[in-house]
Parts: sequence; structure tokens; C-alpha cells
Amino acid sequence: MNKVFAYRGIETYEELEGMYDAGELAAIFSLIGEAVQPGDNVVLKPNFVKESHLDRHDEWVQIVTNGSLVKCVLKEVVKALRGVGHIAVVDAPQTDSDYDEIIKRVGLPAIIEEVRVSTDVPIEYYDLREERWFFREGIITSKKRLAGDPLGYTKVNLGSDSFFANKQNKDYYGADYDREETALYHNERDNIYVISNTVLKADVFINLPKLKSHKLGGMTCCLKNLVGTCVIKNSLPHHTIGVPSQGGDQFSEKSEHSNAEGRLKALSVKLLKYKNPLINYPFILAKKLAGLFLGSASSDTVRNGSWYGNDTIWRTTLDLNRILLFADERGVMHDEPQRRYLAFVDAIIAGDGNGPMAADAKRCNTLVAGTNPVALDAACSRLMGFDWRKIPTVKHGFDEVRWQLFKGIHDDILIDSNEPCWNGFIDDISVEDTFQFKPHFGWVGHVELES
Repeated sequence: MNKVFAYRGIETYEELEGMYDAGELAAIFSLIGEAVQPGDNVVLKPNFVKESHLDRHDEWVQIVTNGSLVKCVLKEVVKALRGVGHIAVVDAPQTDSDYDEIIKRVGLPAIIEEVRVSTDVPIEYYDLREERWFFREGIITSKKRLAGDPLGYTKVNLGSDSFFANKQNKDYYGADYDREETALYHNERDNIYVISNTVLKADVFINLPKLKSHKLGGMTCCLKNLVGTCVIKNSLPHHTIGVPSQGGDQFSEKSEHSNAEGRLKALSVKLLKYKNPLINYPFILAKKLAGLFLGSASSDTVRNGSWYGNDTIWRTTLDLNRILLFADERGVMHDEPQRRYLAFVDAIIAGDGNGPMAADAKRCNTLVAGTNPVALDAACSRLMGFDWRKIPTVKHGFDEVRWQLFKGIHDDILIDSNEPCWNGFIDDISVEDTFQFKPHFGWVGHVELES
């Protein structure tokens, strides 16, 4: 649980495949043989959040998990299953993402076909979402029904054991402006997440995140990648309405600017939640005009929880990880883990700056792996040049609670690496030996390691 493996020196994704085939990465990939047994249901969960960079549509490599890593992991899983078992490669991308374009860009269909010919083990891949939403200027204009998870989904209620239970302001904002739907899932009594049954039926869950900065959470790696196991996105609180003095984190401070935007958004939500095109289309023009005065989403304007004071997303993220590890296939929580867990972090070409979907490419040439998501995220945040104590998702991942994610203390986390300056305890890595990622603008000056 406390050991993290980090291999540095993989220049390209083609080189990753070559090194895997040559056995040069056997020490890292041997984790699969230790975890996977013949007959297992194995789920691979990449980060397929979006088909491209938000502003530069020809860029995508730093946004999603690369197909070469998926291929290497698939090959190793097939070896471990020895002809008996089942493999599913799944994700629930952002609501407006083009899944077909994502898998085309990463080459997933061809990868699956290539690996299938070497085994009798069934290998499937599919989009877990039940709907795709189409936006213009952040306004929903239409929806398309999708097949979703062929095994369906389960509502898992953490109730008073959720990280949201002790939060006073429960005016949450989920995936879109229908806050009433989010309130059905998260309120004074319930804290419900709608989870893929493919995920819940897994014996082994292999997480394949892309290492990036993140506007809501500071960073995204293993813990945050679990958002893609949730089928109904409005069961995921992203931020809380208001400013910190009101128990909210929508804006960093109360001002005439935030008051005006808050009132405008409150009015918009009341009308837009009906998703009527006759109402929604005029709001596209209204939002463009408002952006001239209030600042656009790609500017340095802090809004919608995109700053270091977000006190919401870490609760969602850690609840999802507790469900993954401790919920059985019916969604019933147990005191002991219900499935085995592995992660391989794609940090060969990572993403920094305004992540997760407007991140700039950051070449790190590194593959990171391990068996505990909190230890992995703590180690990866250090390698990024971030202080994990300033990242709520990682900091609270060490909390002593029911269904505890990491049993031990952070001082025990070790990195085993071919890079000598990384070997040892994570807190001993000097700032000069990190990648010194650029944070999202809402986190600049509040997450970096101090020299």
C-alpha cells in the first residue's frame, strides 16, 4: 500500500510499447500478475474526459490516457487471466464529450482487436453514459440518449458516513444547472451516487489516469479519475453556491462582481433547468454578452469553484473512491475491501496550466504505478512540484474515517524509481528534482512546494 513505482525515461508512447514488449518495464507491470487471477472480471478505467483541448481542437495527447498504455495493460491482464475471465475498458466522459472521437483518436477499437486475437477472454469497451448533452456557450441545446452500461447502474447511499454529512451549506451544483436534481441525491438525509454496475461487478479495478493540473481539485490523478465511474453526473457535487463566508465556494470572495454574476446565474438556472430550446438559445447570446462584463471561463476569473478554496469536489472524489473499494456488486458497503486495485499513471505527456481540459502539454516521460490511490496521488503531487497538504483531495485521503482509504501515515510512502533522486520517502524529494508543474490560475501561489 505504501510503495509507489516511478519509471522515468520513456520518450514516446511508441517507446513505451517497445520497452514493455522487451520486458524492460517488467518490475512495474508485474503488479498485474500479482493482483489478477484466472476467472476475474477486470475493469480498466482510462481518463477519456474529452476528445480534445477546449480551445485547440487538434490537441488531445495531454488530455486523455494514451492508447499505448491501455494496450500494454491489456496484454498483461490477458497473460494473468490465462484464458479465463472477462475484461471491460470503460469510462463515462464529460457530458458533452464525443466518445466516438475519443476512442478513434486513442486508437482503442484497433487496440482491442489486436489483443483479442491472442486470447479467448472476452474484451469489451463502451461508454457508460446514458446521455450525451450538446452545449453552445455552456448552454444545453439538446440531448442524445445513449446505450449506457449494459449491466445498468446502482444507487449507492453513503448517508451520514459521506464526507458531505457534516457540511452545513448543501446548496450544491452538479454537472449542470439543474440543482434540484443534485439535491435529490445530496441533502440532509442522503448522499447518493449512481455507479456503473460494470465497475461494481469487477474483481480487479485498474485505474489508468492522466496526470494533469485541475481547476477544481488542484490536480487530477488516481483519486479524481473515479468521477468516470458515475453514470448520472448530477449526483456529483462540483461546487457549493455562495462564498466562503456563506459556506460556499462558488466564488473566492464577495464583491459586486460576484453578486452580479450570482444573481444572473440564479435567474438563469430557474429557466434553463427545463431545457427548453426556445428558452435556451436566447441565453446563448445573453451569456456571450455577460462574458464581456464578467470575464470568460478561459480568463483569470475565479468562478464555479475553480480555485484553491473549493471545499466540495474533494468530498465527492473521496466518496467515490470509498465506494469503489468497499461497495459490493449490489452497492452495499462493507468494512473490508471488495475488490483489488491497481493504477498506472500516464505521465509520459502530462498536462499543466488550466487543466483538466485546457491543459498545456507537459513532457515528463514517466510512468507511475501502485496499489493505493492516496499514496499514488501524494507521490504524484510531489513529483509535480505540488504540496499534497495543500490539495484537499489528497490531504483528506489520509483522514481516519469509516471505509478508510489509506491505513497508515503519509511519512511511510516510498517511491521506488530508476531515477535516483526520487528513491525514498516522498517528502525527501527536493523542489529542484520535481517537474514544477504550472497550476491552474485559480491555484497559483497556493499549491506549489516551497523551496
